[in-house]
Amino acid sequence: MSPLVFAHRGFSLEAPENTMAAFRLGWQSGASGVECDVHLTADSKIVCIHDYDTGRVSDRKIKIAESDWSELASLEVGEWKDSKWKGESIPRLRDLLAAIPEDKVLVIELKCGPEVVAPLVGLIDESGRDQESLLVISFNEKSLVELKRVRSTLNAYWLSDLDVHEDGLIKPSIAEILDTLDRLGVDGFGGQSGEGISQSLVDALDAKGYALNVWTVDDAEEVRRMKRIGVTSVTSNDPRSTIDALER
Repeated sequence: MSPLVFAHRGFSLEAPENTMAAFRLGWQSGASGVECDVHLTADSKIVCIHDYDTGRVSDRKIKIAESDWSELASLEVGEWKDSKWKGESIPRLRDLLAAIPEDKVLVIELKCGPEVVAPLVGLIDESGRDQESLLVISFNEKSLVELKRVRSTLNAYWLSDLDVHEDGLIKPSIAEILDTLDRLGVDGFGGQSGEGISQSLVDALDAKGYALNVWTVDDAEEVRRMKRIGVTSVTSNDPRSTIDALER
């Protein structure tokens, strides 16, 4: 069975990441869903952006947590990618929830602390969206614990880098990953593509009922390896090519 394919920050190979243009291209590509990164503004609005400030995607460097939505909304965040994307702005998560088709999954990566959880759950409830079409992911353990405390029925994955040490050992180990998932009470694990994603990891997670998402998978051979070992989902900057590789 082929893994689900999520468009990383939207179709970020083609369009400026975390913009409505990228998200639309993502779900139009045939991907199972789109992944977005979110931060909380000073006035408690949830916005889609990867970094803690706007310096990489705009000509102004503004810290998200110290700014109101009205200031961020005025920024142009498309032209850095290509002039044809000039005019793209930072979307609110509210806008994305309203626009994404009902048959597509929305993967929400929390890039800030547990203070985002209450506004997030409020937005989800307001949207009326089926929780089965939502997945919340984060490196931040405190955010995941708070999410599961407030809304235990939301699917959530813990993310971690998988570092290959000089002795060949991969950290965190499979045992450490399982222990962390058990402790956090989440539903799956997300790790980056590479040596750390193995058949042993897939089997160990599957035996305990945990899902596995792999990011960021753009190489066709690696895509097909993910299919062979049975990962649950992959996240790709180029979802169209990833889907093509899975179908061959």
